[in-house]
Amino acid sequence: TFVEAARVFAQRMIQEGGRTPEQRFRFAFQHAAGRKPNAAEIKILNNGLSRHLGFYQQAAKAAQELVAVGQAPVPEGLDAGELAAYTVIAGLILNLDEVITKQ
Repeated sequence: TFVEAARVFAQRMIQEGGRTPEQRFRFAFQHAAGRKPNAAEIKILNNGLSRHLGFYQQAAKAAQELVAVGQAPVPEGLDAGELAAYTVIAGLILNLDEVITKQ
């Protein structure tokens, strides 16, 4: 369920969040944590996205397996490698203490 939620959130990041990774990170943070990411967080997310994009672009089968998790349909036209990489990033954001803990 969590992987599927991260994938659907990643789909929204790609489709609604803007054209650049930084815009998509800001979109995700605003929706999940209610704030904008700081410069250090953007740097960490950029590094992670680059690493995961590189992996999933080389491992198409792994990307397909990740984005196939769950019952929510995957919209046509999305690159599986890109969606898989953003799914990992979305999972990271959804796992932040401030996102899962209400105070």
